[in-house]
Amino acid sequence: MELSPATRFSFYHRLLLAVVSGGLYALAYPPLGWRWLVVPGLVGLLVALHDQKGSRARVLGLLHGMMVFAVGLSWLYQLFSLYAIVLWIILAVFTAAFAHFQGLATARGLKGWHLAVFTAFNWGGWEFIRSELFPLKFPWFSAGLSIGPNALLPWIGVYGVGVIVILAAALLSRKHWKGAASVFALLLAACLLPSRHQTPGAEDPAAVKVGGVQLENVTIHDFIPATESLPGDVRFVAWPEYALPYDVQAYPPDWKLLQQFCRDRDITLTLGTQRREPDGVTWRNIALTLDPDGPRGEHTKAHPVHFFDDGIAGKSAMPIDTRHGKVGTPVCFDCDYEGVTRRMTAAGAEMFVVPVMDAKAWTARQHDQHAELMRIRACENGRWMFICATSGVSQVIDPHGHIHGRLGAMEEGTLTGTLRRESGLTFYTRLGWLTPWIVLGIAAVSWISLIWTKRRGKVAETAPA
Repeated sequence: MELSPATRFSFYHRLLLAVVSGGLYALAYPPLGWRWLVVPGLVGLLVALHDQKGSRARVLGLLHGMMVFAVGLSWLYQLFSLYAIVLWIILAVFTAAFAHFQGLATARGLKGWHLAVFTAFNWGGWEFIRSELFPLKFPWFSAGLSIGPNALLPWIGVYGVGVIVILAAALLSRKHWKGAASVFALLLAACLLPSRHQTPGAEDPAAVKVGGVQLENVTIHDFIPATESLPGDVRFVAWPEYALPYDVQAYPPDWKLLQQFCRDRDITLTLGTQRREPDGVTWRNIALTLDPDGPRGEHTKAHPVHFFDDGIAGKSAMPIDTRHGKVGTPVCFDCDYEGVTRRMTAAGAEMFVVPVMDAKAWTARQHDQHAELMRIRACENGRWMFICATSGVSQVIDPHGHIHGRLGAMEEGTLTGTLRRESGLTFYTRLGWLTPWIVLGIAAVSWISLIWTKRRGKVAETAPA
């Protein structure tokens, strides 16, 4: 469906629309979290890109992406100063690449449903590359994340949901009212359908009472009294990532104190600490789990934070065998990406206890944005999660992604909740995780086809008559 001449506007108006829609897109995420603003945020970009190609399309995409990340991730400026602008530009390049191929598709004559479907795969492919495959992979602000936990996540995951969101926006931007309404109805039903899991009762043999201590930059002598203040029926305790920012097992006084405390309190404890390698230089950021009988196991953080000294990356993703079943203990940033929690679940994890470090200096906005990703991982894999953070956000999350307990950003204190062991596997954990790979494959074939067609057209133009 073509725009009438009366509705066409100048390139400067398109630039303004790209900027405004980028700002709206960013507001769909915390701290405001006005989720459905993602729709005008995407529709505005697609309208601005209509009939644009080449450098004009790329500029529009870059401006939209810059607004998304500069507004949404403005807190990065406090961490990296002017270098944050470079990071925003790098992330915005993926939107520019999306816009470039939109221009090639329209130049080739794609329109209607064909263009809408291409748009969904085009966006989904670049989003997956940016989030999971690019060396500076960054999964925040994905389109599927904007609408939160929903009934589609256990089937196709957050990247699959993002493809559906952009499909709805593409149909709406081209005024395909019936098609857009049908896709939006699907998304709305998916958001309303999941029922909140009931908190497990104390008599449930698969339930365990868990408590966490939310403190930052303190010592073991602060964590132990805070843990002692937890209710007596708490059987599993979590301390944050870097709760003990040294190799506690290599420091006998604290290691003996920790083991004796677990025996006296009769608890299983998962905490963030370090593991030093024999060379004395290399180290790993680990979640260590122990109980009255000693160490139960550890998980090495698989996704160290970019630009920070966060240890060497771990390779495995296995749950820990405890008295309370098999427990997944991914560390903080591991939950930003889909792979670690999925692999732990497939390997038998029945629930998750997650140490997290979100420093106070990173602002409450960063904390709230990060907390959303934990809810997505719980819903994708159908597992209860207990998140224990340094300065928030600590959470108790059910298998539908709903929050049953929360200790907010910049607070100190304790949080308790009851988790239930789950053994069933979602379709996503089994096969649905392949969705973004399929999307990327289809997108890549489309990109190659468009580039090949463009080159053939240039050759034909320059060939002698």
